[in-house]
Amino acid sequence: MPNPMHADDTTAEMTKQVEALVSDVWEREVAPRLPKELEVQAKKLGALQRRRGLSSAAQVLRALLAYVLCAPSFRRLGMWAVLIGLADLSEAAWRKVLRRASDWLAWLLAELLAVPPPSDWLAQRAAGRVLAIDGTRLKQVGGTGDDWRLHTAYDLRAGRLSEVRVSDEHTAESLAHYRLQAGDVVVADNGYGYRSSVATTADQHAYGVFRITPSTFPLQDASGQAIEVQAWLSLAGEAVRSLACWCCYRGRSYAVRLIALQLPAEAAEAARERKIKRARKDGRRVSQDTLFFAGWVVLITTLPQAQWSDQEVLRLYRARWQIELFFKRLKQLLRLSLLRCVRADSVQASIRLLLVAWALQQAAAAELRASLLTATQLLSEAQSRPSDPAPEPVLPQAPQTVDQTSAGVQEAVGLAAEEVVSSWLLCDLCLETLRQQVRGQWSQAHVQACVPRLRRFLLSHPRRREHQETAVRRWLAAPPRGKPIILQEVA
Repeated sequence: MPNPMHADDTTAEMTKQVEALVSDVWEREVAPRLPKELEVQAKKLGALQRRRGLSSAAQVLRALLAYVLCAPSFRRLGMWAVLIGLADLSEAAWRKVLRRASDWLAWLLAELLAVPPPSDWLAQRAAGRVLAIDGTRLKQVGGTGDDWRLHTAYDLRAGRLSEVRVSDEHTAESLAHYRLQAGDVVVADNGYGYRSSVATTADQHAYGVFRITPSTFPLQDASGQAIEVQAWLSLAGEAVRSLACWCCYRGRSYAVRLIALQLPAEAAEAARERKIKRARKDGRRVSQDTLFFAGWVVLITTLPQAQWSDQEVLRLYRARWQIELFFKRLKQLLRLSLLRCVRADSVQASIRLLLVAWALQQAAAAELRASLLTATQLLSEAQSRPSDPAPEPVLPQAPQTVDQTSAGVQEAVGLAAEEVVSSWLLCDLCLETLRQQVRGQWSQAHVQACVPRLRRFLLSHPRRREHQETAVRRWLAAPPRGKPIILQEVA
């Protein structure tokens, strides 16, 4: 007859082994990437007040990442924490952990984004960073669609998120949200196309490229006379034209360059139709000036013309589309389009958590991208290297065959050099890897061993309305009250 005490010891030992196994990947691959001050800042900022089974700040982070990446509810988070051997907390306790960690997550996000990886792209042209700056809207459950906003700076040289700020819908787009450095180049659309943006970049010894609406961006010539941009563009001229001018803001004058690109006829007509459709939807009429400027891309820049020609500034502005692609990857791969929480502090902490997950992913993606490029370069060198002579004599080949072989090698090398890395699939792979590192694994035997601690998550509270499934199961399992009815076969 088995000894129950011995069985309990065996189960406990198996549980410890499983817990050590599932936590090994997190400790080996993710924990070393975290800042050294993680524990100190967690205590200082209130994220680690009562341990209650959470012995370290890294465990708190892992649990919260599991909530936003793997578990669709706090009840599922509680079950996961029990199965993984992390903590045994109720739903309400996990909610408090999330809310208390908001300030700590903001610090952690800033630390993860502080040091970008080295890159040579645009290094010869810009001494600082090349930042595409824009904002995007986020929706929460029961909201209007514009409940929260991400003010984001995307580093085009490094191809990564550089800085981000979370705010509610009452905070407008502005360069005041960012810490610019001397030599940075800011690229932004109409939402930042005001004289205040030019003043902000100039005061911080940075440069700017902004798309503007001429009616809201008055310009002067060297003598102080107002420049009529529409009249200037109405004159016959080239499709790309520029003009040196000045703008004034709060008593100071700033030298800027006005660059205009005339769109092709089809693109201009499509832009005008979009303006008309949007105005009709808002219940207003479109002015003739708006329809005229819809056929042009009008930019203001403070970049020196000696280093940045008009065509290069236009190309740099077109590269701003990379931040739109970044927003698309962020919302779809992280499921950021709809936020599950309702309370403001929980929503803000959840957004910061998702951004921390993205920062961890993009560090791993940068390493994987470098490995892919190195492998491609080695493959190209191997294909271009002449093969070793054969030990046995071979029959001579026709000149045409030799030429075809050489051409085939050159073509293969050319294809390898032109290969590009899919950023979408790269981010998707690294995020899925992070999910597996956070989630861990467990067996059915381990689930059975954790049943006593899983009861409060798997059993619901008493309800006012009858739970049909439970009632039917009990009714069908109950013995009959009277004598059983025997059905006789009818002849």
